[in-house]
Amino acid sequence: MVGEYNNREQDLKTIYQEFINEFNHIFGVMGILKQFIYLWDENIWESLFNVYVKWKNPFNIPDPPSTIPVSLLLAQAIRNGIQPRELIDDYQDSNVYLVDYETFHNLHIFLEKLYSLHLGRELVEDDLWALHKSDLPERVLGGLEVFDIFKGNLFLGDDFFQQIKSVIWDEEALIFCKKLQNLLMTFLFENKNGNETIFSQELEKVVVLLAHCSAVSSDSQYIIIGNVVRAYNALFKIINTDITHLVNKKYYTGFLICKDCNEFYPLLENESPHDFSHCSCGGGLEYLSSENSNNSNNSNNSNNNQIFKGD
Repeated sequence: MVGEYNNREQDLKTIYQEFINEFNHIFGVMGILKQFIYLWDENIWESLFNVYVKWKNPFNIPDPPSTIPVSLLLAQAIRNGIQPRELIDDYQDSNVYLVDYETFHNLHIFLEKLYSLHLGRELVEDDLWALHKSDLPERVLGGLEVFDIFKGNLFLGDDFFQQIKSVIWDEEALIFCKKLQNLLMTFLFENKNGNETIFSQELEKVVVLLAHCSAVSSDSQYIIIGNVVRAYNALFKIINTDITHLVNKKYYTGFLICKDCNEFYPLLENESPHDFSHCSCGGGLEYLSSENSNNSNNSNNSNNNQIFKGD
């Protein structure tokens, strides 16, 4: 991760100035760049990248979840003919951003990593259920930059997926998107190795999907530059939003345990581990899923200490 300007400073200034000269007339461009710098100044980019570097697929660990939550969004995508890329004719030869099954699946992986960032730890099984059984993906795709304040059911019908498949990239929007993504990633990384490439590609896929959604929400058949601007605004808003309060808390059925006094607290309905900050003894808290906590609870006695909710 680039920590400060060095010998690359002049190159970065040149790339930036070339981009500004070409696209400064577009409404919203400077706002995107300001948001990007804000996330940089707050060390959010570095923190998110570190999650990517340390990431372990929750389903490929020594003790994977006993059951895998099924995403309604992914099921709808498949039902509406959103296919894996190997089933799309001439996918590799296309110079146009396409939306396929992997694009939707990538959104789920991105949200998992973002959730891990906000939790400050690796995900456990209950986290996956709480996330993937929430309406967060639907909020993101249907609400875009207002996903966090949307009230009500944001059900995405079959017509949404059919329109997603039919929208077409305007050539200027395609060029703008590629150049903006290159500018941002060039600023973030001095060298693009394995982790840096994965990070860049996954974020780009999220932007592509959001741009498609923006066009659909505008009832347009074409993705224009304005849709790309809205997609980046939505992406940066998602990254900068604590999504822990948007998951489905009913899937947290385990216990909190104090690391110091071993006090157990079974979570109640509509409570989640991140609602609590510390034990009354001052000790830190650890969440145990219901399966793990059953064994531990049998060997520990509860005392009178209390678990306190965070501010």
